[in-house]
Amino acid sequence: MRLTPASLLALAFLIPIVSVPPVDGAEARRYAVRAQRLIDGRAAAARGPVWVVISGDTIEAVRTSAPAGLEVTDLGRVTLMPGLIDCHTHLASTPGVPRMERQFQRGAPRTAIIAVNNARATLRAGFTTVRDVGAGGYVDVALRDAIDAGEAEGPRMQVATLSLSMTGGHGDRMNSVEPHWCNTGPDGVADGVDEVRKQVRSNIQQGADVIKILATGGVLSPRDDPRHTAYTREEMRAAVDEATRLERFVVAHTHGKEGIIWASEAGVRSVDHASYMDAEAARVLRKHGTYYVPTLYVIEPIIAPGNPLKISDESLEKARVVRGHMRKAFRAALKEGVRIAFGTDAGVFEHGTQAREFKIYVEEGMTPMQAIQSATRVAAECLGRESRIGTVESGRLADLIAVSGDPLADVTELERVKWVMKGGRIVRDELAGVAGPPARDPGSAGSGGGAR
Repeated sequence: MRLTPASLLALAFLIPIVSVPPVDGAEARRYAVRAQRLIDGRAAAARGPVWVVISGDTIEAVRTSAPAGLEVTDLGRVTLMPGLIDCHTHLASTPGVPRMERQFQRGAPRTAIIAVNNARATLRAGFTTVRDVGAGGYVDVALRDAIDAGEAEGPRMQVATLSLSMTGGHGDRMNSVEPHWCNTGPDGVADGVDEVRKQVRSNIQQGADVIKILATGGVLSPRDDPRHTAYTREEMRAAVDEATRLERFVVAHTHGKEGIIWASEAGVRSVDHASYMDAEAARVLRKHGTYYVPTLYVIEPIIAPGNPLKISDESLEKARVVRGHMRKAFRAALKEGVRIAFGTDAGVFEHGTQAREFKIYVEEGMTPMQAIQSATRVAAECLGRESRIGTVESGRLADLIAVSGDPLADVTELERVKWVMKGGRIVRDELAGVAGPPARDPGSAGSGGGAR
């Protein structure tokens, strides 16, 4: 029997973690969460104690005194924060799987099952929203829709479907493959202005919230150079023009300086990686209001001793060279006042561990508060969702996390998230002595699709 793509992807949800029964009346429930300290994603300092009043899935108010007549869940001496946002993930990817195995031995059903587990790990690590920037087989679309429908546990997602690549570029799966093994399934390879426009339309037809273009070569792709520009100025502008017309942002994978500048001038929303950015390129980003998504931590597991991720020698050499440039790029962007939005490239390394990115930001010159805001308010702005996520204030979705210590004193506290709420429902609770929580749910917390 030949299974359709929809039926193949549906197999991913036939596992125990996805049973998410609706909770009747949850939308109308009002209660309060108390914490000793609040970092709200907007203010320059923490404050507290606070009581966050929640109505259904939304924050109604933030108070400095106990609200009368409401059930209160007292989290104790914790730091309460907005749910974290990762602007660069690949939930359908598994670290340590060689490229040829991914291409020829893993189909959509297994990939979808892996993606469900990755989404769960990401949410429970405190990341309540992600921008997922590329997946094969439209697994990302199916995962997003399943989470929105309450069928799986995971973060709110913006998805990019197929990344647009030139022939021979970072996203061309035929690189180093003999032509007679050609796979006729959909991919994002598009050359020339007309093909680029058509691919943007096709991605949106298939459910893309955001368009991703591969503006330069990459580190983990064979036979290309991260410094080389892939798409022309005209092709980049065509992608942005078409996406803008259809009310989508464009995110650009970039490493080389020329590609960074061209992508910013074309009007992309963010340049991700941007390894060879210098002061000149940073000033171009600042001029055009382009966000920069650094993904600094990803290089560390790639070049780890013993090669645990089974990276090819070619890519290992590229990674070693790029690492130093990435750190310099971050410092240049910070000095020039570029808007920096948190992103990690999780999927190259283990999902649920991306909070390790924060420590590097602080090491390279950010204050802990700046690092936190890069993953809350600034990341929400990058995604165009600042009216609903990224801060703890009235009218925002009740996406909250808590850590035991003070992340302003030790930003690595964010690697040890103890409590997670998404849309007013608790999905993780490792805080001892917490009074009965409201509307606990073993599943996805019913995102309702509000923060795609």
